[in-house]
Amino acid sequence: MTRRDCCLCDDAKAVVVAAVEQGLCTWEAVNVDTDKALLVRYGMDVPVLVCEDKVLFKHRVTETELQDALLQIQNGEMA
Repeated sequence: MTRRDCCLCDDAKAVVVAAVEQGLCTWEAVNVDTDKALLVRYGMDVPVLVCEDKVLFKHRVTETELQDALLQIQNGEMA
């Protein structure tokens, strides 16, 4: 989940794009401001990285944190 003019969202996007380029995941940006339900749910809590309806990270994520989380998901270790 993202929104325009959000520095943290830009930072998270760079981390996610790096993971996509490494073939670790696919990605779709969803602007919370275009969906009232998402806006109510997440409000100012952006960026939010979600995988299979599970929130992985809010606000900040490093490349290492994202890679570790994706590996856990691939190995079935993340509930």
